[in-house]
Amino acid sequence: MISITVLEKLEFSKVLQFIARYAYTEPGKREVLKLQPLQNLRLAALEGSYVKEATEILIKNDFPPISYLPDLRDDLSRSAIEGAVLTNKSILDILTLAETSRKLFQFLKSETEAGSIASGFLDMLFVDKVFEHNISKIIDENGDVRDSASPKLREIRDEIRHKTDTLGKVINRILKDLSDSYLVRDDYVTQRDGRMVVPVKSEHKRHVKGFIHSESSSGQTVYIEPEETLELNNEILSLNFAEKREIEKILRELTRRIGEYSPQLKQALEAVSNLDSIFARAKYSLEIIGSFPSLDNSQPMRLMDARHPLLLKKLGRSAAVPLNLEISDKNVILITGPNAGGKTVVLKTTGILAIMALSGIPIPAAPDSNLHFFDNILLDIGDQQSIEDDLSTFSSHLSNIKNILDNADENSLVLLDEIGTGTDPAEGAALATAVLVTLQRKNSIVLATTHHGSLKIIANEQPGFENASMEFDNERLLPTYSFNQGLPGSSYAFEVAERIGLEKNFLGLAKSYLDSDKTKVEDFLVELEKRSRALEQKLRTSEIENARLKGLANLYQTNLERIESQKKEILQKAKSSAEDYLKDVNKKVEQAIRQIKESNAKSEAIRDAKREIEELKNGNKKLISEPDVDTIGKNHIFAPGDFAQLKNSQTAGKIIEIERDKNRAVLLVGNFRIQVKLDELLPAKKKDAEVKTDYRSNYQSTSANVRIDIRGQKPEEAEFEVVKFLDNANTAGLDRVEILHGKGTGALKRMVKEILTKHDQVDKFYFAGIEQGGDGVTIVELK
Repeated sequence: MISITVLEKLEFSKVLQFIARYAYTEPGKREVLKLQPLQNLRLAALEGSYVKEATEILIKNDFPPISYLPDLRDDLSRSAIEGAVLTNKSILDILTLAETSRKLFQFLKSETEAGSIASGFLDMLFVDKVFEHNISKIIDENGDVRDSASPKLREIRDEIRHKTDTLGKVINRILKDLSDSYLVRDDYVTQRDGRMVVPVKSEHKRHVKGFIHSESSSGQTVYIEPEETLELNNEILSLNFAEKREIEKILRELTRRIGEYSPQLKQALEAVSNLDSIFARAKYSLEIIGSFPSLDNSQPMRLMDARHPLLLKKLGRSAAVPLNLEISDKNVILITGPNAGGKTVVLKTTGILAIMALSGIPIPAAPDSNLHFFDNILLDIGDQQSIEDDLSTFSSHLSNIKNILDNADENSLVLLDEIGTGTDPAEGAALATAVLVTLQRKNSIVLATTHHGSLKIIANEQPGFENASMEFDNERLLPTYSFNQGLPGSSYAFEVAERIGLEKNFLGLAKSYLDSDKTKVEDFLVELEKRSRALEQKLRTSEIENARLKGLANLYQTNLERIESQKKEILQKAKSSAEDYLKDVNKKVEQAIRQIKESNAKSEAIRDAKREIEELKNGNKKLISEPDVDTIGKNHIFAPGDFAQLKNSQTAGKIIEIERDKNRAVLLVGNFRIQVKLDELLPAKKKDAEVKTDYRSNYQSTSANVRIDIRGQKPEEAEFEVVKFLDNANTAGLDRVEILHGKGTGALKRMVKEILTKHDQVDKFYFAGIEQGGDGVTIVELK
């Protein structure tokens, strides 16, 4: 069981509040806000499948028919009480609930992607058009009771309208007479206490017979009900009372009918609330580009391209540094590095993402992530000092540690921040080591941060332990917030002190008091980190080159297979033609023999027959000899409108321009215009020109260029796309292309520059003009 304290420490409620904004209904918001980590793997997987299906539905631009609804639980319970009367608004809201339930039923029935959702909620939804009709014929869209609700109500309202019309005529006549006598202050009629009155000047009130109801705040005007209207006002007031009684009677009966369906409507309200919560989480998933990790304890725990949801909301996707973490047989990860370098963020990110996944909430991480199904998440993060409980910082940490050691097992995630602090460093490190070793033996997954140098050595030697660190930029003296698994890190205390402005003499004095062995270790860690970063850069460059070579190898293999296929096809056609030719030869030989016989074997006829047979033999040999594939189309004369194919390539299209003096043609391939040499073309049929090329949908053709858009991609993803794009452009004979990488953080721009600098087919490259995108677009000229 994951405690409330853990949820509060990891700020789970803030995540829920953010997601609740996507819900339409008040009950839906309530369902989001009460989400908790599920203690059953099957239920967690089912909840995840609901949100996945909802996300797929939203991606199709299909939106569930859910509109605003208040929390109707109390109203539905009250409707089942004998003699209860619901308000007009409550009844109108219940009608909206019934309509929403019916529309959701139809929506889910029609959605092929809603398999699990339909199975889980269709039976809970309330569908009864007669029920809706019985309410809507009594209550209109504004919540008012209709005249047609009962014959008696119609009769009363007709009488009220008649009496009111009569009263209006009488009082307007009185008002005109008083206006002519200058006794009234204003020429209008108003109401006081539900009765029609006229405004009379205070000094003339005795000249008007009637009943004074009130006077103005200034005392200059009194409101008098004329004597002539007293009877009509009384009759109208009496009718108003009768109307209220009849409406109450109608609403009581309608409430009774609603009460008969109270259990079904409560169930429908629960279904609508849960569906609203599910689709709110689906909208959140689309907002954060989220995914559902697998929950498989038999596989290594893996977070790929993960971000803390609150940092993602605050900083945006590009500024929030992603976390890549994998835990398998080494289940204790000891994280070191500079202060404010992101160590605690790694703990909190891992914890909050685990809680979200267990609660049926998509996480901001790559879909190939895998989290374990944790029975418990235990942590010691932050200062737990308590004046009330008489606990010091160290004592409060020890109290937390005791609780963790008592409750941790193989299905626990343990997060320990600054373990071993608050006491003597040597003793603190010893206690920390004992805690970590004990948790490792329990097979708990543990992430712990520390500044204790001795723990780094233990983590390097102890089975089941692994060092990790937060990267630090030595040149700028700033943390990069990147997580490096497998390497310990330095605390960079002196570098940080230098950055904030402490004098060098002071720092030199401080270093003189530092243990020499510790200095050597810290210097070694700094150097190790530098070498690691250099090796990573070399590895990245090597991967780029490997990707390029692999792309070329694949292209050559494809072309070789195509040529072999063409060769076989040509040979097959040649053999077929030879067979036809041989049949014709046989006929002609038989004809020659017949002619010899008919001419009594004259020597001239025999010579003619032999010559004809010899010619047929030579023609047959020529026909069945294998053609030279490389010379196919060599002497072909192309013209605009012909279909042609590039030699040693699958690229084919229609010739739209020819410059014979320059041995050049323009080939239309799909939406692309590419410039090629005439002697590099082979004749092709129209169907051959429809062959698919290696261009992707994100390559956009301009009037004279080819462009690739890699904005929004990670550099490691975009590298292969850019290399492949350049190789395809070179193969197609393009001499100028554009790479749209955007400005952003500059990571994509730097990656593109690095590739172009090393690519052997790039002649030169430069940024586009301001009007074309400036330094967000790189123009590349190919050799």
